[in-house]
Parts: sequence; C-alpha cells; structure tokens
Amino acid sequence: MNEKYGKIISYILFAVVALIWGLSFLVTKIALEGLNAYEVLALRWGVTMAAFMLLIAIRVIKVDYRGKNLRLLAMTVLFQPCLYAIFECIGIDLTTASESSIMIAAVPIMVVVENALILRKSTGKRSLLGVAIGFAGVVCCIAFGPAASSGSAIMGYAALFLAITVGGAYCISTDYASKSFSTIEITTAMCIGGGVFYTALSLIMGNGFHPYKVFFSVSEATASILFLGLGCGFVCYFLYNYNLGKLSATIAASIQTNAINIVGVISGIMIMKDPWGLYTVIGLALMVAGIIICATDEMKS
Repeated sequence: MNEKYGKIISYILFAVVALIWGLSFLVTKIALEGLNAYEVLALRWGVTMAAFMLLIAIRVIKVDYRGKNLRLLAMTVLFQPCLYAIFECIGIDLTTASESSIMIAAVPIMVVVENALILRKSTGKRSLLGVAIGFAGVVCCIAFGPAASSGSAIMGYAALFLAITVGGAYCISTDYASKSFSTIEITTAMCIGGGVFYTALSLIMGNGFHPYKVFFSVSEATASILFLGLGCGFVCYFLYNYNLGKLSATIAASIQTNAINIVGVISGIMIMKDPWGLYTVIGLALMVAGIIICATDEMKS
C-alpha cells in the first residue's frame, strides 16, 4: 500500500478511536454512579479479556509469543492498562468528564519529554509546535476552569498527571514492541493482562461479587461496561496500537489525544452539562490547530 494512503487510513482510524474513547469519560462517569473505580476496571477489562479469549479459542485470533522479547511486552502491559487505567479512573472520579479528557490530552507533551530524557530522541520542530499549541489548549481549559481551585479537583489532577506520565511511557514502549510483535499480539497481551490484573485487584480490595451483581442487574451499568470493555478496550486498543506502529509515537499521541479530548469536552458539556466558557472554546481551537499541524507534518515526512 502507498505510504501516503496508509497514513490517510491511520487518520480515519484516529477519528473512530476519538469518537469511542472521547465518549469513554462520560460513560465511565455513569458506571461510577453504582460502582467504585476498582469494580469498574475489573468489569471493563474482564469483558475485554473474555472477548479476546473467545476469539483465540475459536481461532479467529492467532498469536505466537515464542522466541520474542516478552520483557518489553510485559513493560507495555504494565504501563497500559495496569497503571494508566487506575490513575485515569480515579482522576475521572474526582473531576468532571470534560476536565479529565482535557488533562489526558497532555500525553503528547509527556511523550516528547520522555523521548528526550530517556531515549535521547528529538522531535521535529513543526511537530513540537503542534504539540505545544495543543498543550496550550489544555492549560487554557484547566487554568480557567471553574473547579480548578477545589480540593477534589486538585487530587483528580494529580491522579491524571500520573496517568499521562505512564501513558507517555506506554506510547514509547508500544512503538518499540511493534517491531517484534504484531498489533494483535500486543493488544491481546494488554487486554488479557488487564483482565487478570484488575479482577485480582478488585478481589483483594474486598469487592467480592458485588460488581458482577450490579453488572447483571442494573441496565445502565451493563451498557456502560459493555461499551468500555468491547468498544474502548477491544476495538480502540487494536486500532490505536496499529497506528502507534505506523506513525511516530509523538505524532500519534498528539493527534489521538487531542481528538479524544475534543469529543470528550463536547459530550461532557452537551450531555452531562459540565460548565464551560470562552476559555473552553479557545482551548478547543488550540487543540484542533495542534492536530492539524502534527498531521500535515507527518504527511510531509
């Protein structure tokens, strides 16, 4: 396939992932009304794991990890979903849906920082400009947000900052893992690893069978968890991992997170009636500009 057309396909996939993941902040808030953060994670990743194991059992999915760098794959799984999802879910619980989606949009700047500090890799000036403009939009929305001074919001921001730190590390490790593993092998390891990790963690936290009782008896919880497990976990991680293997980690993270943020903010305002103002409009405009700059720079490379 022509490389240019391949990148166009990646951008189409970005739009699909942005729509689903952008709504995930709103859906997670709904799920958290009847479940705690660890219960939501256990159910969400349990559903994703079940879907992958079913497809492996009926041989729709084929994976082969023999003779490959499993240490690198394990590191990827540790970053995402084991650490990232915990911090993200706690952050969403302590902030509004639009605020949490805005904060997660800072992942690209973390990828740039970690690339420079850990791998000694630089990013093109135009791409850096796009990342900086997008991040300026994040700062604009958060700094002038009506809940910025509340104690719960500050704790939520702290959790989300930890999320973007490990999110940046995940982007880099997936970029390297894609040289040894196929997209489906990376995604399968992440989803099964996440299912095992969060099911065990939920049991350790003393939740017992309560989350499963809620899942099978409350329609809102059932719909929310299926959306998070099948849509956000099963579909989105496969598409996102594919894009991370095709584009640079910085570019992919910048385009994807800012696109997700736009959907998340708009859905939070329209459906959950999250507060907004001129600062929100300016912030969104800056993030759109960042996406355009990064995308056009990647198309030229």
